[in-house]
Amino acid sequence: MCDGIIIPSVTKILSNKFRDKYKFVNSDTLKKASILGTQTHKAIEDYCKEGKETDLKELKNFKFLQKQYEFEVVDNEIPIIIFKDDVPLCAGRLDLVLKQNDDLMLGDIKRTATLDKEYLTYQLNLYRIGYQQCYDKQIKGLKGLHLRENKRRYVDIPINEKKALELLDEFILKKWKY
Repeated sequence: MCDGIIIPSVTKILSNKFRDKYKFVNSDTLKKASILGTQTHKAIEDYCKEGKETDLKELKNFKFLQKQYEFEVVDNEIPIIIFKDDVPLCAGRLDLVLKQNDDLMLGDIKRTATLDKEYLTYQLNLYRIGYQQCYDKQIKGLKGLHLRENKRRYVDIPINEKKALELLDEFILKKWKY
């Protein structure tokens, strides 16, 4: 809800676009994956905000990537809203604001079996639009952080604002129900 208006989340918009993404995955497997994903996000958030350490492999791999690629976490779990003509269209909470080589970037943590770059392209570009509108700071890059057990990847995601806005327009025009 924003200014008394119920608006969809970025996740809701993406779940409509990618509605069959996990249809062949067993519900128990999805539940377990959700729990592990939440644990991973929480461990990284606690480490970034409080320096709290855990034995979680994904946290160790996050720290490895941070050292390897020399990025700093400026902030995490940041709320955003996307506006058009001062009307809120959708909202979300992005994982990471990063600084690398003096450039601000957004990062999203994924613990999925495979990294879906198309999904991340939509997600991070929507977050980029919202972050720039809400905080008036330029985002120069988008990064996927693929962390799952022994996997650790730091992946460039293309900036494509047009593609993200087309998805948002399609959703708002009620081609999908929300």
